[in-house]
Amino acid sequence: MAKKNKEAVKQEIQELAIGNYVSYPDDYEATDAQALNNVVSLAKGYWDSREYKEVERDDKLGIDLADYQLWTKEAHAAFLEANGHTLN
Repeated sequence: MAKKNKEAVKQEIQELAIGNYVSYPDDYEATDAQALNNVVSLAKGYWDSREYKEVERDDKLGIDLADYQLWTKEAHAAFLEANGHTLN
């Protein structure tokens, strides 16, 4: 994940997240509190498992955990919409 700008990092995180949503639909194909907790937990897992280079990159680009959480939530909304769920 050696992306050089914030948008590229966002895209990478969202691609990873959607891959998880597709692989584990029982955990993510809902809008209830548990599914949303799973999305936040996924973002935290990505954040905590970064390699040293990724930590440096994120610091340099001003990326923080809130960004990872926002991006996984946006990916979750797109995943739900793609699977026929309506969002409020």
